[in-house]
Formats: sequence, C-alpha cells, structure tokens
Amino acid sequence: MPTMTFPHAEQAEPVLDLRAIPPYQRHQLVFASVQDLTPGDGFSLVNDHDPRPLHHQLLSLFGAGFCWEYLQQGPEVWQVRISRPEGASATSLRMRIDRNGDVAVAAADARLGPDGSGASVCEVTDVPPGTPEADVLALLQGVIPPAGVVSIAYERLLARRNGSCCGGMCG
Repeated sequence: MPTMTFPHAEQAEPVLDLRAIPPYQRHQLVFASVQDLTPGDGFSLVNDHDPRPLHHQLLSLFGAGFCWEYLQQGPEVWQVRISRPEGASATSLRMRIDRNGDVAVAAADARLGPDGSGASVCEVTDVPPGTPEADVLALLQGVIPPAGVVSIAYERLLARRNGSCCGGMCG
C-alpha cells in the first residue's frame, strides 16, 4: 500500500500523491487516511483531476468531522488540504436490533450482545461527529448481524448502502 511522504523536513504534514496510484485504489486509500487522522492533524492530497466527487463522499462518511481546503486548482494538478478539526473525534452508538431488523437507540451502557428477548445490542463504531442518530438508524434498518457480532463500523454500513466504495465513480 502506498504511504504518505514528507517532501521537506520543515513541513509537518504528509503529502498523499494519488497520481501514481491506480484509480480503483484511490478513494479507499483516502478514506483510510482521513479515518486515521487525529484531531488537529491533516495531510495534502495531490491529484490529476478535481477531486470534487471525493469531497462529497467524505462528507457522507465523516460529515463535519473533516475540513477540505483547495490549495491548487488545476488545470493539471489539484492539491487539497484535508484535516480533522480539533475536538472532532468519532463516536460510538449502541443500537438494539430486533430479530426482524427493526432498530432503536439503546442506552450507552446497555450490555452488548443478545438481550434475552430475541433482540441484540450492537455498537456502531467510528460514527463521524455531528451525525444524527436518525442517519445511523436508517443505515442499520434491515441489518441483522451474524451471531456473535456486536460491533459494526459506520463505514461498512455506508458501503452496504452504496453498494461499492464510490458508487462506481472511481474506475
């Protein structure tokens, strides 16, 4: 997997140059890079075309949990600074899933796993800051986790809804 580079010793933020990476790998690499950011950190993304569709995908994944700033806008090179604002950290939500797939918010201290009534309490992890509970409920509707699964990453729910990493736009 490609890594980010630090072109100058005095530059604190890494640069992720997507131009040499196959198109079908680019968006997943950026998603993972944004996911790995800690509040206050960022990186510069370099691309051979305007990454506007990627910006919309990041909005759907991370909501207000990231910042997007164009540093250079073509015509041959686009550079964007992507960062995670201070105080923006992902959260987890506990959800009660009935055996028929109906979902409701569970108490934050609810015990994970089967609750004795045929339902199960599951934790949705890495929920972007500012994501309404109703959005998480909508993504979980109809999901019945396999036995023993008590944790589902928010990103997996989005991928399930979208059918692929980018709706077919990445390659």
